[in-house]
Amino acid sequence: MAMIAFDRPIPDAPIPPLPDFPIPFPGLPQFERRPRFEFERPVHLNIRYGPAKVRVLVMSDGSAYDTASGFSLGLALQDAFDPSHPDHPSYARFEFVRAHRNNAAGVTPGYDDFHFNPGSLDDFDELWLFGYTPGNPYLSAGEIDEIHTFMDAGGGVLAMGDHEDLGLGLCGGIQRVRSMRKWWFDFPAPPAGMERAPDNADLTRNDTQQPAFPGGPPNGGSESDGAPQPIHPNYRFGHRLWRPWGRYKFPHQVLCGPRGAIKVLPDHPHEGDCIKPNAAFANEYPGGVEVDIVAHGHNVVGRTKSGYTITDDRAFGLIGAWDGHKPAANRGRVLVDSTWHHWFNVNLSGLRAENGDEYKDILAYFRNVAVWLAPKERQDRMKKAGQLIILAIPHFVERAATLRRIRPELIYVIGIEARDALGRIAPQCQSAAWFIDIVSPHLPRHIIELIEKPRLDLPFDPFEAAAIDIYATTVFGGIVNAIAVRANEVGLESLEKIQDDLDRIAAAGAKAGLEQARRMLDASQKRLAPFTEAGEPKTQRACEPESVA
Repeated sequence: MAMIAFDRPIPDAPIPPLPDFPIPFPGLPQFERRPRFEFERPVHLNIRYGPAKVRVLVMSDGSAYDTASGFSLGLALQDAFDPSHPDHPSYARFEFVRAHRNNAAGVTPGYDDFHFNPGSLDDFDELWLFGYTPGNPYLSAGEIDEIHTFMDAGGGVLAMGDHEDLGLGLCGGIQRVRSMRKWWFDFPAPPAGMERAPDNADLTRNDTQQPAFPGGPPNGGSESDGAPQPIHPNYRFGHRLWRPWGRYKFPHQVLCGPRGAIKVLPDHPHEGDCIKPNAAFANEYPGGVEVDIVAHGHNVVGRTKSGYTITDDRAFGLIGAWDGHKPAANRGRVLVDSTWHHWFNVNLSGLRAENGDEYKDILAYFRNVAVWLAPKERQDRMKKAGQLIILAIPHFVERAATLRRIRPELIYVIGIEARDALGRIAPQCQSAAWFIDIVSPHLPRHIIELIEKPRLDLPFDPFEAAAIDIYATTVFGGIVNAIAVRANEVGLESLEKIQDDLDRIAAAGAKAGLEQARRMLDASQKRLAPFTEAGEPKTQRACEPESVA
């Protein structure tokens, strides 16, 4: 349970900016607070907390992996997943094995001429497919079965091509992937239920290439310059557990970065298109879990190619996502991108040279994709690592060091401080989801029902909201208090030893938090009793106003 009482998604609605999470109670929603610009890291060099290790098999049948070639993934994998980068999550480490259907620069030894043989995906958590070869899907039935088994067991899949049928050969036969994006073009023609992909030249093309500078001529830019395309996240609206009366907007987690919502990607003159699947493929989506179009791109008016000039800023799907982790589906997640040009050296080089916030946000998108696609077990490991990391970051380390026993009188304050600390090590959407995932299993059923109650059209009840906040925050404080006690016993250099026992420790701390929350609310109820008593005012006004004739 990550987001609560969501309204329908509405792109770019006029809602206040994303607030900085977590916001401690009391106080009204602080819409004007700004996201943090850098994650905090542990202050102790010898800390051992066991970040989650995620293994990714990257598969290409056209592009390379070096940092010099234009059509290559070298810069994306190098820059985004360098653990020393200030935006890299401290709770995860990613290992990439670079495979190729034939061979290319930078391929991992032994992974050239790669085929999906039985067991070839057993050691991986994610499969990233960068398809180039056009024409009919070429993977054998045995290879398709191997990939499907991987997906159904929880493995995450990223897939993309470009305009027309580029990528169809590698990706066009894989369940869910094949219907979340337009892969087919003219030769061969799209089969039943499949849509024709955009051309690379005529007015069906998706052209996002920006002018070289704001207000410049439409055809004056280059996909290799430092001008990215603006993208339009498909925001959702809802209520946070600890702010049920405040209405907020959230992008999908892959577009939630250290500086707020990610609103740029590299541009390209002829992208593909991500779509909602045709009803003919409904049986490929267990539990009726729907595909989300995470963001839209817009064509650039005035762009001319091969005699065709774009006259409207028609929108198209940039990123599509299917959340197979939902209980109704219980499969691996899937993400599709409109083009691998969002990831290639040729499109990143100019942005990289400037090294501004736009490039950092694009790298954050790449990392978010790797985090979001990780299997549920790996994500649980990330969450547990995060609970240990906050004990050693600057904003919480002094408090954590003093917790040698459960401190009921401090548990609520600990919860506020720990929730703030959680928001200092991960993107806002990630830390908010973690907070809810951590406390929800320990809250009473009737509290969960209050939290999940739709509130968009209900009157604001500040007392109920305060009670929900006290329960959630105090439970979290009890959990963190208990973890800190155990961490101080084993020492920071041995934190990873308690990861496997974290659920038991958290349950004991949550119990103490619940007991303290009830005591706090009972005391508050008694203090508030006079406000419900009827009675006449103790004093009368000294004089009545003069009557007016």
